[in-house]
Amino acid sequence: MVEKVIGVDLGGTNIRAGLIDEGGEIAKRAHAKTPHNGSASEIVNAIVNLIRSVNDSGDAVKNVGIAAASVIDFQDLRKSMWPNLPQLQGLDLAGEIANISGLEVTIENDANAAVIGEHWQGSAKGAQNVIGITLGTGVGGGIIVNGEIFRGASGSAGEIGHICVEPDGVPCGCGSTGCLEQYSSATAIVRFTKEVLATFPESPLHSKLEFEAKDVFEAALKDDLAGIRAFEVAGRYLGIACAALINLLNPEVIVVMGGLAGSWNLLSRSVLEELQKRAFQQAVERVNIVRGVLGDDAGILGAAKLTFADMGFSGS
Repeated sequence: MVEKVIGVDLGGTNIRAGLIDEGGEIAKRAHAKTPHNGSASEIVNAIVNLIRSVNDSGDAVKNVGIAAASVIDFQDLRKSMWPNLPQLQGLDLAGEIANISGLEVTIENDANAAVIGEHWQGSAKGAQNVIGITLGTGVGGGIIVNGEIFRGASGSAGEIGHICVEPDGVPCGCGSTGCLEQYSSATAIVRFTKEVLATFPESPLHSKLEFEAKDVFEAALKDDLAGIRAFEVAGRYLGIACAALINLLNPEVIVVMGGLAGSWNLLSRSVLEELQKRAFQQAVERVNIVRGVLGDDAGILGAAKLTFADMGFSGS
């Protein structure tokens, strides 16, 4: 019988679950809105309900992997940090779900899980040394060294969004200033656009009282100079961070994931210019920068892969 597990991706906005076999095939999916303003128990129950909804086919699945938008403390899960879901602070989420569901539960940071998913079934398949960067409302990351996820001493390794790219720059929610998250995220794209908009009076973005990164992206695709400039600036800062990562880790692949990955063509020129200026040339020639191909499935696949590993299955 083909072994199956359940992968769950818990984000600040959505929860996704999938029934996944050891070959990476997703047999069944379910999703729900995260009860962002609800209690911890409401979030736990929402996850358990999704697990049950994909585990109703008689497969006798006993193992669940959760990718969570959290800085996981593997020494004490109750000390994990939940910036987007603060009501979970102090809770051993994996333990709570295990107690209610009766299943074995594994938990991992969502960006780590996403890069594991891309390494298993996506655009980083076959590489041994990989850096994953997630670009969305914030910036996250994960690092694979010699085929294994690198977590560091307590599990917080790979927080690429909090590399400093602008000393004394914009304050970050982490308490520092000048973090990459404040310069290459969707939030930053909007801020940059507002800062330069007066310079480009012909921009169609003037007609909107408020706009999102998606609006800037669509305007830039139509040659709007304000939008193009915003992506150039974001790409420059992303390139500064990537150059440091390349010099430090010498990866084979950097995989760009998340909601902003679709704008890679607008970011890439500035990124590559910074790499040429700042990174060792031999390392730059060796690395392949690619877009992720798994989309919303990356997290649940990565969570599933970790669960199979805990069960003693290598996966394919």
